[in-house]
Amino acid sequence: MMQYLPSLAGVAIISFLFTRMLIPLSHSMGLLDHPNQRKQHRGAVPLIGGISIYLSVLFCAVLFLNLPEHFIGIALICGLVTFIGALDDRYPVHPNYRLSMQLIAGITIATIGDACLRDLGNLTGLGTITLGFLAIPFTAITIAGLCNAYNMVDGIDGLAGSLTLVSILGLLFLANGRAADNEVALLAYMATSIGVFLIFNLKIGPFAKCKVFMGDAGSTFLGCSVAIAMIYFSQSGDNVLRPATALWLVAIPLMDMTSTMVRRMTKGKSPFHADRTHLHHILMRGGLSQQQALITIILASAGIAAIGILLERVWPQNDAISFGLFVLTFALYFKFIFKHAFKFARTIRRLNS
Repeated sequence: MMQYLPSLAGVAIISFLFTRMLIPLSHSMGLLDHPNQRKQHRGAVPLIGGISIYLSVLFCAVLFLNLPEHFIGIALICGLVTFIGALDDRYPVHPNYRLSMQLIAGITIATIGDACLRDLGNLTGLGTITLGFLAIPFTAITIAGLCNAYNMVDGIDGLAGSLTLVSILGLLFLANGRAADNEVALLAYMATSIGVFLIFNLKIGPFAKCKVFMGDAGSTFLGCSVAIAMIYFSQSGDNVLRPATALWLVAIPLMDMTSTMVRRMTKGKSPFHADRTHLHHILMRGGLSQQQALITIILASAGIAAIGILLERVWPQNDAISFGLFVLTFALYFKFIFKHAFKFARTIRRLNS
């Protein structure tokens, strides 16, 4: 891994240049986010952050890394997911069509991309759960699910990018010294490019004079990338992480998506119906500012990921303990955020007053 460290500076520079070049193009392509009743930002904001991350990581991977051939297939499929997201940013794409394309992408990756979820580990304590002929559809559902999880959670500045960064850095910590150096370097490239995006998205420092959003192109690409990475490293022979540990690394997006979709369906609405019932909305309803809500969620995500990593290192073969504790965490989240969301918000408001 050490030989790839100098190239991280190149990744940062290339990511910065791609972003700066795409900002003026966003106006001619119509990739702009305009304020409305649900979006309170000022002026038209370029929706090119996700495209920049994808192009930067792809360009630098080809330039600096010697990756296996199946990476080409994965990169092309991720490009398709990014393109569909960009279309949704420019022209509204029906959720069913978008979901269908994500499932097709997942099936293709499972078939030719060497990232197929063949077993779930020993989640019950009764033996390894192998998926057999269900491996390909289960992989497709997992990839499509995380595409939508990261897309749905992208509601305030910096949230989707920071949550992805938590997942990638957690995986990077587990993979370093266990996986191939070029694969670890690819994770570092992704983290670096996301970091550059966050500088623009949060307008940090003197270089980020223009704010950018990642758009659906970015959030679905990041969700797809995280899903592929978790599947690939959990199914490899390098013992990077167990499938149960992957749940801890994507906990907040997964739990937020599930509780939000269930809440919508119980009200007779489409699970893809846009509303203001996500975790960050609840925290802000409780009196937190957007920045405070961002920091709270990221700290919670990092803490949950740290628990999963600790369990991975302490009981690497005991998936049942890790999975059982995750289910308990999920149940507690569901209880407070789904069933008692307004009481939870009022409690935060009292504590914040």
